[in-house]
Amino acid sequence: MNKKLARIVLISAGIIWGLGFIGNKYVLDHGWNDSQLLFVRFISATIAIFLFYFKRILKTNIYVIKNGLLLGILLYIAFYFQTWGLVHTNPSNNALITAGYIVMMPLLIFIFEGKKSHAKTIIAGFITLLGISLITVDFNELTIAFGDSLTFIGATFFAIHIYFLGKLTKKVDLFVLMAFQLLMFSMLATITMFINGGFPRQAFSSFDESKILILAVLLGIFGSFIAFLFQSIGQKYTNTAEAAILISTESLFGPIFAILFYNDPFNRFILFGIILIFGGIVLSETDVVQLYKKRKDKKI
Repeated sequence: MNKKLARIVLISAGIIWGLGFIGNKYVLDHGWNDSQLLFVRFISATIAIFLFYFKRILKTNIYVIKNGLLLGILLYIAFYFQTWGLVHTNPSNNALITAGYIVMMPLLIFIFEGKKSHAKTIIAGFITLLGISLITVDFNELTIAFGDSLTFIGATFFAIHIYFLGKLTKKVDLFVLMAFQLLMFSMLATITMFINGGFPRQAFSSFDESKILILAVLLGIFGSFIAFLFQSIGQKYTNTAEAAILISTESLFGPIFAILFYNDPFNRFILFGIILIFGGIVLSETDVVQLYKKRKDKKI
């Protein structure tokens, strides 16, 4: 796969996740708790990937299994705080704050590798952070909502997960790695679900409520199987910082879909926030120096 196609794959994952914020909120609004939603989503995805890649999984080794399980722990913590945050905030805020992981990525690369990120990447990150701030901060009271704070904790763990996933997909079979990542996630989600009340009993009491279960399963197949597969494939052929920014397109599609289909509020702060986040993403993907040189050569 070439780099251009990998970028399209990563953005496709962002689109799926952007739409998924609405699906998650809809399920939570209909009586499910966050633990039940995560259990159904990820057990569905785990079953799907083990069915699709069963033969490859049988040929794996302990190194892949161990790292897959570790990624699953990181991913579970990230999703737990993100989904808990979604209970206390709206889909737009949840989507946009989650994109905060792109601001943290240059710092993580410096901490783990001692490498300084390109100035363009850092500037793009801060532009994105400013856009997130416009949407999430209450400028009348200068406070941040509880749900937004939880979502930001989730974003921090997403950043750590993306960093290590990017490293590992270049070394091992990414499909097997993802399988054990989802398996560990499902195990943790199962434990948490039983602690928090067990299976969603209302899911089977009527046809209308059964549709919520079907939606949760679809979120698992598309948002937790296909989208994470896209992420793993895309990260194999791109660098970590670039992948994080491309995946963060979920922060654009999430609010747009939420405003169009979930009646989320829309105001000038949200508009400017979306513009800034989009600008940060475009800047991160644009070779400014090369564009300047081409423009200068045309003038000559």
